[in-house]
Amino acid sequence: MFTSGSIANQFHEWDLNSNSVLSYAVETLEVRHVIVMGHYGCGGVAASMLPVSLPLDHPAHIAVQTWIQPIREIYQTSNRPEIAAHRNQHKHIPLAELPELHNPAFRALVEENVKANVNRIARSYVMRDHYASLALPQLASTSEIPNDPNSLKGTHVFIHGWVYDVENGEVMDLNVTVGPPGREIPPSPWPRAEIREREKKKQREEKASKERETMLAAEDGIQPPQQSASL
Repeated sequence: MFTSGSIANQFHEWDLNSNSVLSYAVETLEVRHVIVMGHYGCGGVAASMLPVSLPLDHPAHIAVQTWIQPIREIYQTSNRPEIAAHRNQHKHIPLAELPELHNPAFRALVEENVKANVNRIARSYVMRDHYASLALPQLASTSEIPNDPNSLKGTHVFIHGWVYDVENGEVMDLNVTVGPPGREIPPSPWPRAEIREREKKKQREEKASKERETMLAAEDGIQPPQQSASL
């Protein structure tokens, strides 16, 4: 496994470090999977939801704010319901502190940022050149395995967008995988993020409903029903 990290998983065509890492991984190491791994609670994403304190006169502040500006643009323009609602809510009263971990808009922005960077990598010169090379006429295969992908010149690289949940260690697939034209996307080893989020929302609603029932029963002097257990 070859890894590289940056604040908030950013990939940009003008960033020589990101491009050299991608080029080395794809062309020299011949990796088959490029993974953009975001995580809920990302500090860079959280900072992009706060208003910029002007003037920016400290070199460190300028560097960070310039780096996360693409995420800020996603926050300011996204039509995703959670983000749009949060943006409208703070239109006249800007957010004064970092969003908490379970804030729906915060979690949605983490996911949208990962998706944006998957697209940037897929559109990069490195990947476009690599995919174009796969379409060139190939030498006859000497492999005895029918359609053996290892016998082809170049590797079929797939770019995935995943999110890591820091609370429980789960990894979720955002279902935005990009691969070579005409190639079937391989199955993901991880659950889909939207499905898992719906499950968690349902669990939270059920828990809140039970807590309300318990509170109402206590106010009325009624003992809440107890679960029975057989021995």
